[in-house]
Amino acid sequence: MRETSAPPVPALPALRRQALRHHLLAEVRRPARRPRRVRVLVPAAAALAVVVAVGVVAQPWAPRSAPLVVPVVQGERVGATLLLNRMAVAAADKPVPPPGEGGYVYIKSRGAFAELGDGPARLRPVHEREIWIPRDERGDGLLRQPFFDAPIVGVIPESVTLTDVTPNAALVDLPDDPDALLTELYAEREDRGRGTSHDGAAFTAIGDILRESLVPPRTSAALYRAAAKIPGVEVVRGVTDAAGRRGIAVAHTERSRRDEWIFDERTFDYLGERSYLVAETADGPPGTVLGTTAVLQRAVVSQLGQRPTR
Repeated sequence: MRETSAPPVPALPALRRQALRHHLLAEVRRPARRPRRVRVLVPAAAALAVVVAVGVVAQPWAPRSAPLVVPVVQGERVGATLLLNRMAVAAADKPVPPPGEGGYVYIKSRGAFAELGDGPARLRPVHEREIWIPRDERGDGLLRQPFFDAPIVGVIPESVTLTDVTPNAALVDLPDDPDALLTELYAEREDRGRGTSHDGAAFTAIGDILRESLVPPRTSAALYRAAAKIPGVEVVRGVTDAAGRRGIAVAHTERSRRDEWIFDERTFDYLGERSYLVAETADGPPGTVLGTTAVLQRAVVSQLGQRPTR
């Protein structure tokens, strides 16, 4: 097991922090067109700086895989507001985690992302990742995922210390009022960038929060009610996450791409995400999957690197 330390991560505005803090692969979800088949595989800020400097990282050490294509079904815009408000009611009724239970938020997930360029997008093999985030006070976090020996960048270790990480409590310190929350999300759009519209950036920001944070019930409710106010949000049924679990999705389409948050249809628990093309592009036909994830476990633990007992 290799471990290294990433350089300090500076403080960021409340809704920009996920990309540099504990989801450094976020840009893989929205890759730009590239002249050859490439994929950035950088899990730590130290390696991220190298990748930014050189542009992209080729991946000749990984086996080629076939494109994954899923059916593109019609979304339901009328039902989206109803579903999200039902989810908000269910979230608000959930118990608040007891204080003092532990100092770190632990999240275990599974995911796969596609390469773009040089023909149809091909989904890479699914891999698991674990992350530890300080719960209440700023400090070190930890990221574990598969070991890579990447050209140019060199060894990307299995275990990476994330230095001076923004605590989970600060990440989810958001307005309870959905209108105020949505206003804040829209205001962050210029800082977040990624070439999306105001509505697309707001949808992405909420997805970032849902993916790798432990969100209090009241904040979850506000996020769902805010999402219900985003124009173009749809419901998609019969969706499957990266763990093979079926659920119902809240989706948003921008240009030729649809991004989905997947939830258990009965409990409304967050399951994961999926992104795919909805129109023919150079990256493939409609239904070509660009990314899929599944959150397997969220818990609070006492020590950095500790796994939950159950």
